[in-house]
Amino acid sequence: MQLTPTVYLPGLCEEAIGFYRDALGAEPLAIRRIEDSIDPRFIQPGTEKNILRAVLQIGQSILYLSDGHANTEPGHHGFSLSLNVPDQAEAERVIAALSAGGRLLLPLRQTSWTGMYGVVIDRFGLHWTIDTA
Repeated sequence: MQLTPTVYLPGLCEEAIGFYRDALGAEPLAIRRIEDSIDPRFIQPGTEKNILRAVLQIGQSILYLSDGHANTEPGHHGFSLSLNVPDQAEAERVIAALSAGGRLLLPLRQTSWTGMYGVVIDRFGLHWTIDTA
């Protein structure tokens, strides 16, 4: 069994792909648009060019992004995406990149359960924790 999260970012998926490419070195492995994936009878007008699923590789992990196929507001409550990075320098780079246009909730600090730890909400409203081994 494998769990792969899908994050819905209506109308922002294309922008988010570029942001995560720059901030995290994410590599887009596949991008499927609604118009290429869903029977035209079931496509809501105005969503044809939306991304149904983008597959991003971030390090050794996979994350799906989607505009969805409805015009709704995203809700990102009750979960966090956690990144474990190799050292403090990379943690500082990643937390600065993710917080650009977002908000730093907890600056990097030493903890008893991991090396360095910090928390940020990015400009798309996603909650991230960053830690070092």
